[in-house]
Amino acid sequence: MQTQTLDSLFQNKIFRIPDYQRGYAWSEHQIKDFWEDILQLHKERMHYTGVITLEPLEKKECEKWVEDIWLVKNRGFKPYYVVDGQQRLTTALILIQTILQSVPKESSLNFSSISNIEEKFIITQHKTENELFQSYIFGYEKDNPSDEYLRTKIFNRYSTSNNHELTLYTKNLYRAKKFFLGELAKLDHSDIENIFTKLTQKMKYSIYEIEDDIDINVAFETMNNRGKPLTTLEKLKNRLIYLTTLFSNQNDNGSLREDINNVWKTIYEYLGKNQDRPLNEDQFLRNHWIMYYNYSRNKKNAYIDFLLDDAFTSRRILKDKENPLKREEIVEYIYNLQESIKYWFYIHNPTMPSKTVKVTSEQSKILERLNNIGFKAFKPLILSAYTSNQEANKIANLLTEIERYNFCAFSLSRRRANTGDTEFYRNASELLSENKSIDSVISNVRNWSNDYFSKEKFLSYIQDKYDLHHKEGFYRWDDIRYFLYEYEQYLKDKSKTNDKKLSWDDLNTRKADYISVEHIYPQTDTEPYWQERFSFFNFHQRNCLTHSLGNLLALSRQKNSSLQNIGFDEKSKRNSSFNNSVEYSNGSFSEINVSKYSEWTSNEILDRGMNMLRFMEERWSIELGDDNFKRKLLHLEFLHE
Repeated sequence: MQTQTLDSLFQNKIFRIPDYQRGYAWSEHQIKDFWEDILQLHKERMHYTGVITLEPLEKKECEKWVEDIWLVKNRGFKPYYVVDGQQRLTTALILIQTILQSVPKESSLNFSSISNIEEKFIITQHKTENELFQSYIFGYEKDNPSDEYLRTKIFNRYSTSNNHELTLYTKNLYRAKKFFLGELAKLDHSDIENIFTKLTQKMKYSIYEIEDDIDINVAFETMNNRGKPLTTLEKLKNRLIYLTTLFSNQNDNGSLREDINNVWKTIYEYLGKNQDRPLNEDQFLRNHWIMYYNYSRNKKNAYIDFLLDDAFTSRRILKDKENPLKREEIVEYIYNLQESIKYWFYIHNPTMPSKTVKVTSEQSKILERLNNIGFKAFKPLILSAYTSNQEANKIANLLTEIERYNFCAFSLSRRRANTGDTEFYRNASELLSENKSIDSVISNVRNWSNDYFSKEKFLSYIQDKYDLHHKEGFYRWDDIRYFLYEYEQYLKDKSKTNDKKLSWDDLNTRKADYISVEHIYPQTDTEPYWQERFSFFNFHQRNCLTHSLGNLLALSRQKNSSLQNIGFDEKSKRNSSFNNSVEYSNGSFSEINVSKYSEWTSNEILDRGMNMLRFMEERWSIELGDDNFKRKLLHLEFLHE
C-alpha cells in the first residue's frame, strides 16, 4: 500500500466502477464535510483522505470497453476497477469538473491549461485523418445506469443516445455538482486555484492494489472479517461470488460469477429507480428471506445470520455431507432475487409504468391503497403471490383481502401491531413452495379479518378519543385521512367522471396553519350562523357534534385555518362573497356532496355520519350494528333522545 495524491494517481491510468456496484450514494452532509476538509486544510500541509482499493485488469479483461481499448493498447494506460473508495473518488472528480466550469476556458490553474487538466482527469482524445478516439479517464462501466448521466450531465459531454436515466444515484450526482458550483461561485480565481491545488496535490489517499493471485471477492471476505464497513447486500454478493471459487467443477468459465454481478446490478437499479423514494436494501432482503425461507423471529437480525452463517457458507461446500451447498441452489436463489426486486419496486410504486412486471390496473389500484394504509406484515406474501406467477384475478382478490384485514383489524379494531405476523409470513413461504394454494391463502386472510374485527373495540377506541385527554373524537382517529380518502373515491365513482380532485399526498400532508381535513361546523363557532343553530347545545354536546364523523370533510385544496370559521351558507355556495377556493361547490367530491345540503345543523351531521358508516359497512364487508349502535359510535345518541 502506498499514499498518493490525485495528481500522481491519475498518471496513465483509466478507472471504472464495476457495473455490479451501487451508484453514488453520498448525501449532502458527506459532501459538505468533504468541502470543509479542503477549506480548512492549510496550503502547506497534507491531509489524509482515506483508502482507495483498486483491482488491476489485464488487457483481455477490458476488451468490452470498446471506446477505451485504444487507450490501453496504444497509449499504455493501465486499466483499474475501483473496488473501494468510489464515493470519495467520484466526489473529487465532480469537484474538478465544477472547478473547470467555474473559470474561463482561456485561463490556467497552477500553470496548467484548462484543456490539459481536462485531458488528465476527465477525457482524453486523439484525432486521426479518419476518426476521433476519445475516452473518459474515470467513470462507470458502460452499461451502468449512472454512466450516461455522469458523462452528459456532470462532465457536460454530448451524447447521441440521450439516455439520461434518472435514479437515486444520478440525483446524488446532481446534488454534489450543484453544491460545488454554488460554493465556487462565491470565490475569485485565486481562491478556486487554491482549492484545485489542495484537492489534487495536498489530499493523500492510501492506494491498495489487489494482487493478481487474489480473488477480489475473497479479499472482500477478509476485509469484512476485519470490520470493513459493507452493507448486508454487499456482504451477501461477495460471499456468493467467493463461494463460486470453492466449487470443484469450474467448467462454467465464470458464468455464475457473472450472473451474480448481473443480478446485483438489477437490484441496485431498482432500489434507486425512484429517486424521490429510494428503497431500503435491508428491508428488501429481510422480506425476501421471509418469503423464500421459513420465517424465524428468534432475533432481530435473524435473516442476516441465516444467509451468511447458515445458508451460504464455505462449510456447506467443503464439509457438510448431509446438506451440501450446490451451484444450483445459488442459481435458484439469485434468480428469485432478481425477479423479486422488480415486483418489490412496483409494490411500492404502483403508479409508475413498468414493462418488466405483469400487474393489472386493478392490482395497481389496490396496491395504491396498501401504500396509503400500510402493508403491515403482508409484503412477503404479496411478493410470493407475484413471483409464484399466480393468476391475475386471484392476486387482486388476495390484495383486496389484505387491505380489508389491515383496515378491520388495525384501523377499526385496534389489534396489536404484530397480530397475524407469523401466520402470514408462513403463508408466504407456503405459497412460494406450493404447499398452500392461493385460494386457501385468500380464505385464510378473510377468516382472520372476520375473527379479528370488533365493532365494540372500535367504539371503545373512539370513546377514548373523546375522553378528558383528547376530546377530539373521530378527528383524532389515526386513520381518519385514509377513510375520508376512500369515501372520496366512492363519491368519485358515483359521479361517473374521471376527474381526480383530491390526491392522497394532498390529503396526507400536514403543514402549519393549513388544513386538509375540515370541521364543517367549526371548533370556534363565534359566527352568527353557527350561534343560531348550535348555541342551545351544552359544551359536551357541541364538542361531540364538532368531532363526529359526519362533520369531518376532506378538502381538495389546503386551506388556511382562519377560513374554517365562516358560515356554511358562505362556504357552500357559488355566489359566496369569499374567494372560490373556499367554496365546497368547487372542491373535492366530498365537498360537492356536502354543498348539496341546504344548511348545516346537527341533523345534517347525523345524516351524513350515518351515510358514511353505511359506506364503511359496504366497502369493507362488515356490520356495525343497528342505527342505535351507529348513533352511539358517532357520539350523537343525545340527538335521538
